[in-house]
Amino acid sequence: MAMTPEYALVHVFLPNLVKLKGAATVIGVIERKEKFFFDPVWGQAHIEHVPFLLSQVREPYRIGVVDLPPPKELGEAFYVGLVANKKDPTMGRYFTLEKDYVLKTKSDRTLVCEREGAKHTKHFDGPVLTGNKDVDAAAFIEAFMELLIPTKVTHKKDRQW
Repeated sequence: MAMTPEYALVHVFLPNLVKLKGAATVIGVIERKEKFFFDPVWGQAHIEHVPFLLSQVREPYRIGVVDLPPPKELGEAFYVGLVANKKDPTMGRYFTLEKDYVLKTKSDRTLVCEREGAKHTKHFDGPVLTGNKDVDAAAFIEAFMELLIPTKVTHKKDRQW
């Protein structure tokens, strides 16, 4: 699979920006709705895009979400989410809501994934997108925050006691 500009945006350019500036700084930009901050990143990927930005605070975390151009290929993302700890700004996590395809059902789905350095982890199915960016971004936040502040009990079917 060739690396598309949209794929490079999600998996190379934005992670590098977060690494250089720090998650807390980028979340601050999202909180202030400074869309122009991302212009060099879109230019680096040769993409024209005006991002939708959403931020939330959930003690002790600051959260920021940026929408991306609609994905055309697998592995491209709908949204990128960042989390920083208020008490430790060096702690930052980078999540993506990626496009995926299920062969068995011949249908698209979303995946909540996380990037940490060169490591890419696919965690679980993401929320179904509605087309309403406020609703979809909030649902994405709910999904990835489940990894930091679990609210659901999951039972493994194949657990050996």
